[in-house]
Amino acid sequence: MFSLSTISFISQAQIPQRLTQQVATTFIGNAHLHYFEDTKGDVTFAQVQQMKFAPVQRANNSFGFSKHSFWFRFKLQNTQQGQTDWMLEINNPLLDYLDFYYKQGNVWKKISMGDLLPFDQRPFYSHNFVIPLKIHNKKTQTYYIRVKTSSNLQLPINIASPRAFYKKHDREKLIANLEYGILLLTIIYNLFIFLSLRHISYLLYVLCIGNALLSLMGIKGYSLQYLWPNWPQFNNDSLLFFIGLFDCFFALYTIYFLRTKKYAPRLNKILFPLAIIAPISGIISFIDVDLAVKLVLPLGMLLTPMVVYTSIVCYRKGFVAARFFILAWAVLLLGTPPYILGTMGIIPFNFIVQHLTDLGFVLAVILLSLALVDGYSYEKKNKEMAQKQMLEMQKDINEKLETKVQERTQQLQEKTNETIAQNEELQQQQEEILSQNEFIATTNEQLKRESKKTQESIKAARAIQNAMLPNEVKLNDLFGAEHFVIYRPKDIVSGDFYWVSQVKSRMKTENLWPANSTQGKTDTLQLTTKTLQAKEVLFLAVVDCTGHGVPGALMGMIGHSLLNEIVNDLGVSDTNKILDRLNEKISQELIQENNLSLNRGMDVCLCKLEKQSDGQTQVTFTGSKRPLYYVNEQGLQELRGDRITIGGWGNRKIPHFGSQTILLQPGNMLYLTTDGISDAPNDQRKSFGTRRLKTFFENYAHLPVAEQRQHLEKMLEKFCRGTEQRDDITLFGLRIS
Repeated sequence: MFSLSTISFISQAQIPQRLTQQVATTFIGNAHLHYFEDTKGDVTFAQVQQMKFAPVQRANNSFGFSKHSFWFRFKLQNTQQGQTDWMLEINNPLLDYLDFYYKQGNVWKKISMGDLLPFDQRPFYSHNFVIPLKIHNKKTQTYYIRVKTSSNLQLPINIASPRAFYKKHDREKLIANLEYGILLLTIIYNLFIFLSLRHISYLLYVLCIGNALLSLMGIKGYSLQYLWPNWPQFNNDSLLFFIGLFDCFFALYTIYFLRTKKYAPRLNKILFPLAIIAPISGIISFIDVDLAVKLVLPLGMLLTPMVVYTSIVCYRKGFVAARFFILAWAVLLLGTPPYILGTMGIIPFNFIVQHLTDLGFVLAVILLSLALVDGYSYEKKNKEMAQKQMLEMQKDINEKLETKVQERTQQLQEKTNETIAQNEELQQQQEEILSQNEFIATTNEQLKRESKKTQESIKAARAIQNAMLPNEVKLNDLFGAEHFVIYRPKDIVSGDFYWVSQVKSRMKTENLWPANSTQGKTDTLQLTTKTLQAKEVLFLAVVDCTGHGVPGALMGMIGHSLLNEIVNDLGVSDTNKILDRLNEKISQELIQENNLSLNRGMDVCLCKLEKQSDGQTQVTFTGSKRPLYYVNEQGLQELRGDRITIGGWGNRKIPHFGSQTILLQPGNMLYLTTDGISDAPNDQRKSFGTRRLKTFFENYAHLPVAEQRQHLEKMLEKFCRGTEQRDDITLFGLRIS
């Protein structure tokens, strides 16, 4: 009983809208229009008739953006004698789904419309939702409307007699035809100007106005009516896309027309990214309309003040043509706030408010066309002035040149006599020069022959150096396929080399040099050995000799020979003692005894690899100013070498190297490298850098070694493109097996 009484009370509380002769067009709202918000969207028409409706207390029946379904109910009472035909119009063509329920006899019927439904389903051919009604005299008829939309939910319901409706309809159609006709003529006119002048500003303006025209037709519902009536989904999605394109081309038009790169460079850096973001946000509308709304609309709100401010800045900095640009925006913005306030329901959304934006936009388009003409005239005038100044400058220069030519001619005439006298002397000198030229030519031929011999010698040295390096067969025997080498000499021969040796660790060498040895005297080499269980030990070294080219290559051959002697002949197996012995031989025996420069030496990264019984590999490392990189389960690790350069110590006391030992699991990566990669420059004279190299090791260590090499070579080639190689490059990568 309570429910029935409540429903009865609510039904009585809703006041029917009286249709009288005095009012030609009636807006239905407030107490005459009640609504129910269906938050879940599953309420049927039979259920909604029993629901509690509340009066609409919102101006212009505006509910903002909502994903809920809304039911509206209103009653119409015809008090007009002899008039039964009425036209109901909902002046919002952007509603996605609109179901209109009316009672015919004792049966409720439904008309489904919306901008996501084919246009032909509408009962009346109009861009708005128009429904012809038949209400008999003195009768009260109840109607229901269900609305669901992703756009702003605004339901401006107007009802009028057919005469008043057609009068209003024809007036709106006339205004639309004038507006779109002016825009279309503007597009065609400026397109012809662009084809004639080939000025980019005209093309951008045409694209801007073209997308503005499509956007306006979409907002007013004309695009679904005339352009693609059978593609409602495309019509709905493309609106934000065309708005995004409009923002893009308008930003670009602003950049090129206002010469922002010259007059407002800072604002140019802001406008250009906006021009890139705008079409991307528009494309998103075909994927997610809600997200596109959140991107396109704020972007447009940001772009508008930016363009206005930019035009003012350019005008103040001397670009006079920006005045029409500023005036166009002033006219457009005067009509925009009332339109926005009207759509939000803050002020009445009457005929004048509805078309203020249209009028402002048409005037703005005309003013922008004038701005283009003014800008072109300004540019042409500047070019003419510049050309005139150039002609005056050229005339002045010609006069000065003529005066100088006369003066110079007189001077030359005076010197001609001197020249004649000097010619005889010059002839004698010429004979001497010819004789000298013959001598120089003969000398050049000798130098060419000597240079050819030198080049052949260097190429032979390269062949010897390549033969000295371990070949791929030997490397595969020692390490299998799980290794790679990047070896790039700067010149024909290289100061870098890599060295490997496999020995059986039967002997352990101790007390190689007496502690009380005295420099300058002949020391007796004392070896204390102890037999151990034989097992294979691999030595691996990457060496960077001082300099490059022939001096570096010769130093590399010496270093290679000394390493073989120390490890293979003398049987030294400790990495620190190997480098100690190498340092002594180069510093004292080679450089001092041969009176070589003390800056000749080498940097070494030396490793000893010993396979353990548990499958791990023990790596003993000693470095001379070179680190050892390895990648294990904890990521990239680095063992720093001693800051001791091999060679260059002379008679000074030679420091001793230390060693570091680690255990690596199968699959871990080991990297030995010279400084050639990290010092490699790009075209901006910036080095490749150790940090970039270490990042590569950490990110690519999991890949097969062949792919690691390919990626590093591509990265290095891309970084160093257009530059000359600075130093020899060597890198040895090894995966522990």
